[in-house]
Amino acid sequence: MPAGPTTPTLRTSVERTTRPLLLRLHALPRAVVPLATIALIAVGVLAPPAVGLVALAVVGIFVAWIAYLSWPVVPASGRVLRVVMLGLVVGLGLSRL
Repeated sequence: MPAGPTTPTLRTSVERTTRPLLLRLHALPRAVVPLATIALIAVGVLAPPAVGLVALAVVGIFVAWIAYLSWPVVPASGRVLRVVMLGLVVGLGLSRL
């Protein structure tokens, strides 16, 4: 059954559910999100594996979420960049095992 105007799709549900968090992140100073991401990656690489994997999981979930939300509106080069970033985070996580 095709999704009609009254049937919410997965994308619509994710957008609606995560909109408050996205608005909070948007309200932060511009440097906070990139610096927090860098800090979490540093923790992921330098901390003991149990802590590092949690930090990298947070970064991976964040990158996947942003990639999913922005997928329809970014050009192919942006999509490739998002997939590569997610792959790097997963690779870092696997290397910590």
